[in-house]
Amino acid sequence: MRKTKMLCTHLGMVIIFLAGCRQQPVFSQKVVIYDLVKDFNAIADDKTDNYAAFVKAAEVISGAGGGILNIPKGKYFIASYKGIKGANIGDIVFRNCNNLSIIGNNSVIRVNGHFTRNRDYQLPGLSFNYAYNNTVCPFKLTNCKNVLLKDISLYGEVDKMKKEQGVVEGESFGVFISDDEPTDVSSRILLENVRAHHFASDGILIKSNGENIVLKNCNSSFNARQGLSVVKGSKIKVLHSVFDSTGKTGAYGWHPPGAGIDIENEFGAGKLNDVLISNCTLRGNAGFQVVTTLSSNKVVIDSCFIADASGGYSEALNGVGMYSLNSRLSNSILLAGIQVDLNDQVYKGPEIQEISKNIVYSGNRGIVSADYARPVNITDNIFIMLPKPKLDEYFPYIQNYNCVYNRNMVVVHADRLVNDANQVTALVQGAKEVKEDFWLVNGYTIPPEKQRTVYFLPATNGSKIVTDQFFGASDVVARYNYNKTHFLLPGQVNTILNNEIFSAYKQTTFNQGYLKQASEIRKKMAAIVAEAKSK
Repeated sequence: MRKTKMLCTHLGMVIIFLAGCRQQPVFSQKVVIYDLVKDFNAIADDKTDNYAAFVKAAEVISGAGGGILNIPKGKYFIASYKGIKGANIGDIVFRNCNNLSIIGNNSVIRVNGHFTRNRDYQLPGLSFNYAYNNTVCPFKLTNCKNVLLKDISLYGEVDKMKKEQGVVEGESFGVFISDDEPTDVSSRILLENVRAHHFASDGILIKSNGENIVLKNCNSSFNARQGLSVVKGSKIKVLHSVFDSTGKTGAYGWHPPGAGIDIENEFGAGKLNDVLISNCTLRGNAGFQVVTTLSSNKVVIDSCFIADASGGYSEALNGVGMYSLNSRLSNSILLAGIQVDLNDQVYKGPEIQEISKNIVYSGNRGIVSADYARPVNITDNIFIMLPKPKLDEYFPYIQNYNCVYNRNMVVVHADRLVNDANQVTALVQGAKEVKEDFWLVNGYTIPPEKQRTVYFLPATNGSKIVTDQFFGASDVVARYNYNKTHFLLPGQVNTILNNEIFSAYKQTTFNQGYLKQASEIRKKMAAIVAEAKSK
């Protein structure tokens, strides 16, 4: 194979990334650059079967312990798949590599999906079946370190597939970081500008015994099970990436959980730690937009745009499920609900869940923390009810004696009050602490003489500490017997509600300006609280 100076910029990028991971790699002066077309006879015509070329490239580079694979820009087809009689077809595996770069040059790799996935595997005691044949993973990394995979689009053709009745799941991934043995340790891996779409399972799956795995500017969409699954690993970052439309595959259908991102520890205590999801977009997925399970630890979701399949009207099980320990959801904009606990995700230990400084638009419950006593701090959020909301749901829905609910603003849409005037709309019952919250009504136009006595009743009965609650000075809000109840002047209410965020019901992307508005609103709230306390 040829030694060449081409692609030195990619090597430089790898060095910079790996330096950020606190380990300086030592690049040999004899690093070989391989060309998928010239060295392995691939043909980028979108019809020739390039399975053998990809396998040979993986074998050669793995045998050399690493190198650079250049994939010239083009469209590459992989026609072969597992299960073909008489053929030994498997995933394309890069194994035991140290310093591996795969440069896609914005190429497209299309993986054959013109078949029916058959029932070929069943676990003892289960009635359903798996399909492990009829698929090939184009990039499977095992025991690899110092890896860069960038600028490539992977198309799994699930929209061309069918499946036998009873098939609930099976392997079919675009990128699979797979440490199968305890001695396998995959670390310091960067996926940049990788698109993985229309795979029958997950676009990207991380199962690593190592650490420092980064996804940056990636897109995983229209996959059948998950956009991204993380089941094992540590120090994982998902940055500036998009995960949308999981489950929208055509006739094939989808597999639960159907999430945009699933952070799900499958290998025991301590096996999945420290995950950051930042500046990402998660929207339109069939299941949760993002879900983090109880046995996972320290998951931070920050500065993300999250929209459920209905644009905010679905129940929280289609929004964010935050169950992981020692975790936080912050500075995000949601057209979706937040589910803090479920009966099979109950945790009563000392780690406190943090839900803070988010803007939540919902036509359903907004946030749910039920009677499972999970420690959670819900603070400094703005909950905005959407027009034409569900009339038989509380907003928010909190019954948790380990919940601290402080400095939140709840803005109920007038549609709820006009259509169902006497129903309690806010439930914060039995909480540990409820302080300095604002309860307002947006868009209410009925003249005072035609208003009923009680339209909007925040029910905080049973909460241990309830103090300094703020309402609009109107009969619209019940003058509930709170300790230190305060009523805002119309000018104060208008100053708050005249901000654009309170009518921005149809957002489709992250808007930093709305977070700035929210920050200014919180400052106004703090000033109003300080003035009230000084009297």
